[in-house]
Amino acid sequence: MIYINFLDKNHMPFMAITSFTGRWRFLSNFYPAKIKYRGIEYPTVEHFYVSQKIKDEQFVNSKNIPLIDCQEMISKIKTPSEVKEFGKNLKLRKDWEIVKRSIMEWALTEKFKDPDLKKMLIETGDEELIEGNYWHDVYWGVCNCQNCGERGENNLGKILMKIRSNIKGDKSEIIDFLLPGIK
Repeated sequence: MIYINFLDKNHMPFMAITSFTGRWRFLSNFYPAKIKYRGIEYPTVEHFYVSQKIKDEQFVNSKNIPLIDCQEMISKIKTPSEVKEFGKNLKLRKDWEIVKRSIMEWALTEKFKDPDLKKMLIETGDEELIEGNYWHDVYWGVCNCQNCGERGENNLGKILMKIRSNIKGDKSEIIDFLLPGIK
């Protein structure tokens, strides 16, 4: 299900968007949304996010690639799925676990500066946004597989709800600065 009723802790019904597919695909990091950063244009949030996993040159295809060249190379990878796979082979920056949430928040804030995407995000109303998945991503979403049993921190959904709240309150300038850790 994509849009379902839940009961909160007081057994009151509320609505939630539990999958960023179909009508709600625009909430996904794979959705086309240009992110410009330091002279490089990334076609999706996923492209930008993966490019920020590194701080040093990378060893790719038996060659050392300087940081900026590697980031530009990432921006040109054809699909977000390929970018995600490529990112699994990168030598992560040492502070990645500390900065990754801030980097994601900055990228999503940039994404939803687009007037059409901003309108679509506002149109989600007050529904809880849950990045439901089956690939065991319990940091960014909630995994619905049998083994995980609907477990997860849902950080992506929380960031999206924060941005939506900021937009509604016209506080979009709150995250409109360079966050620590973004290179």
